[in-house]
Amino acid sequence: MKNILIFLALIFSFAAAANADDGRSPNRLGNQIYVTFDKPRNVDLKEGVRYSPNCPDPDVKLDLYYPNAKAGFKKPVPCILLIHGGGWAMANEKKFAMMAAEYASRGYVVASITYRLVPKYSMEDCASDVWMSLKWLKEHAAEFGGNPELVGAMGGSAGGHLTALLATAHNSRICKKIFSDGTSPKIQAAVPMAPPTDISKRKSRFSQTKDWEVLGKELSPINWVSKESAPMRILHAQSDPVVPLRESTNIKAVYDKAGAKCEIIAYPSKEHAFWNASHKGQYRFRSWEDGIAFFDQVLKNGAIN
Repeated sequence: MKNILIFLALIFSFAAAANADDGRSPNRLGNQIYVTFDKPRNVDLKEGVRYSPNCPDPDVKLDLYYPNAKAGFKKPVPCILLIHGGGWAMANEKKFAMMAAEYASRGYVVASITYRLVPKYSMEDCASDVWMSLKWLKEHAAEFGGNPELVGAMGGSAGGHLTALLATAHNSRICKKIFSDGTSPKIQAAVPMAPPTDISKRKSRFSQTKDWEVLGKELSPINWVSKESAPMRILHAQSDPVVPLRESTNIKAVYDKAGAKCEIIAYPSKEHAFWNASHKGQYRFRSWEDGIAFFDQVLKNGAIN
């Protein structure tokens, strides 16, 4: 018995050593909430798409949910990019699986994505991957009945930050590098949930990153707001203990000054990740509805008022 235990310990140690340099990020499952649900019959699914084939992390991929012939929607339909949170350090493309399937059933091509995670990779890598996923969606949306010129993005917490970045930072260095072929990087609507909008003061969180004073400013959505920024509906808990509501009110003030459209729905709650709360959480499904209502308004009806 002792020899068997030693043998198993050696196997596990070798496995850990083998995985140490395979490019995979730690905490890929992280705070994943596993939910079993029946995918709507009018939705098809393409799983595990390596949207950035040269990415060193093999877990960087997306799942694509899209209406099939049973749905009866007039194609092409708008597209939505869903971006998980987890402190930029955990979770995967399954995080928003149920939301993605629901949105697809209501007439959208939906890409639920993941990206490289800190601390193994840098914050710049997170942003680069999200821009790359947007580029993939724009290039391939038509294959699944989607309209690449009508794209929205939605994400929570760290995913809310990355969503806001897509809405505002299309003139950033990182974005221009990804879209150097001339493809438009602009999205048409954004729903960030509890988004950090100014991360320039979070150096301690990303202490491994060189030149954070410069990069932190570049990666802060609030610094990129212009009249051309995508219309935005922010969802936030009034008493959020993790990302204060002022992160949202501050960027709204800059949006207002720039003459761009931004609104906030503040829930009377202390729940930071209300979109991930249990089915008993009253703001979980309400946030889903508030999100798709905005996409319907902007992407389907062409109106933001």
